[in-house]
Amino acid sequence: MSRENNPDYDIRLPQWNAPDPQFEFVEKVQKKSLLGGKSPWRIASREKREPVHGKASSCDSLLGIHPNAIVVGAPAGTTEITFMMGLYAVLVGFAACMFGWGAFESIMDLDSSRSDYVLNLLMSMVSTMAALFFLVAAIFFFRVGFLTPRDLPVLFNRKTREVSFFTVVPMKFWKVWQRAGVGEVKTCRWDDAYARSYQLTEITGEAARSSYLLALLWGDPRQPRQCQEIVTIGYKGWWEDELLWRLYEHIRRYMEEGGPPIQAGESLRRSGTGKLPQFPPEVIAAAGGLALSEEEVRRLAGIRE
Repeated sequence: MSRENNPDYDIRLPQWNAPDPQFEFVEKVQKKSLLGGKSPWRIASREKREPVHGKASSCDSLLGIHPNAIVVGAPAGTTEITFMMGLYAVLVGFAACMFGWGAFESIMDLDSSRSDYVLNLLMSMVSTMAALFFLVAAIFFFRVGFLTPRDLPVLFNRKTREVSFFTVVPMKFWKVWQRAGVGEVKTCRWDDAYARSYQLTEITGEAARSSYLLALLWGDPRQPRQCQEIVTIGYKGWWEDELLWRLYEHIRRYMEEGGPPIQAGESLRRSGTGKLPQFPPEVIAAAGGLALSEEEVRRLAGIRE
């Protein structure tokens, strides 16, 4: 089936690929997100009654369902990110061991009576510094992959028409004792959200490839032209963003048209390591109480045992 006849690619938004028509990005927001200041690849109308895609799908991004809300994950919760961070930790840790062994041998060879004493001393210092650097790098990748929250939930409450999300605590490279994670929970109005997709260029080792992220943006109430919050949702799309917009269409129908919290035959996301961050009791209460059980979710999706 060609893309023209494939309902998965029935995108209703043209490519934009130009400066954002709504927002100007201040330096603080640019530092918080890689998307700040970039030109959006596609933009959705703020009038959320307009479909953006012919098909709706949770795109394996749904984390939970509450009586009044759905919880969607972020690209950080995809398995690829965890796997890559773990791989980096192993490789860089191996490099740290090699440099550490070199430093040990250089130190053992030090002899003030030998003519090459200064050379061995310099080699031992360089090897020690390199070993320490790679050790810190290995710890950093391990912390990112396994000690940070396995996902960053975003809760869409269609009763209150609000979106709740966690602020991200950035991880410092040299502060190996610091455990990165999530900060306070913020809640913004769904009606004030702007949806965008962004194209990023990533180097894979052999070639460059295009990836895409789906994001929600909110302006500063005091200065509407200034972007105050950026939240990415779903997953990272490779080479195209048409499939990503099915997720926004699913959310849009749920919030605007009383659409189902989960599409038929779909299931909750199962990826990442560690625990999910927990929303405060007042957010859960507004969502109608605790999330539905897996059995109830399967029943909603029409999946039989």
